[in-house]
Amino acid sequence: MKTLVFFGSARKKGNTKDLLDIFLEDLQGEIEIIDAYRTEVGGCIDCRYCWKQRGCSVQDDMQEIYPMIDSADNIVFTTPLYFNNVPGPLKNIIDRCQVYWSSRRRGDREEISNKKAALLVVGGALAYNKQFKAIEIVLEGVLKDMKAEVLGHVYVPNTDRVSVLENKEIQKKAKQLAVKLNKGEKNKTK
Repeated sequence: MKTLVFFGSARKKGNTKDLLDIFLEDLQGEIEIIDAYRTEVGGCIDCRYCWKQRGCSVQDDMQEIYPMIDSADNIVFTTPLYFNNVPGPLKNIIDRCQVYWSSRRRGDREEISNKKAALLVVGGALAYNKQFKAIEIVLEGVLKDMKAEVLGHVYVPNTDRVSVLENKEIQKKAKQLAVKLNKGEKNKTK
């Protein structure tokens, strides 16, 4: 099993990284991590190159990321919540996944896929209604276009006051989600 992790935090050591490390403790198989802040991926320029052929006209690190997405069995997004969405460098990567959405237009969309996915999202603010709704729409949307089924998520509010390392319940949820990803089980409590 091969898992591709998109890490969207500017901080190399923080709550997002702690959550990822806890999750990875129980994840099996080969793991590749793409650190959005330490890659050179520009934004989509809407040239529509991908409308006619599979690929992107912009030549940067995304050219190496596409094959990693294609060969992954699992996709995991690990990110802080910035104004209800992912940080800019991770958003550039997501926008460049237009290639997968465009497969519908090109007519070469794979209809069957066994890819699985998980979401790990950290928010500093106190919990509030629909705090993670916008980011969920973005991440689940790109995963749908990658033909990856989301098995579950761990959303962590209030990390400005209670760190991931202090929150035993969140740690337990992260470990349980890793085990579900190992087994390919749908998260029934989502």
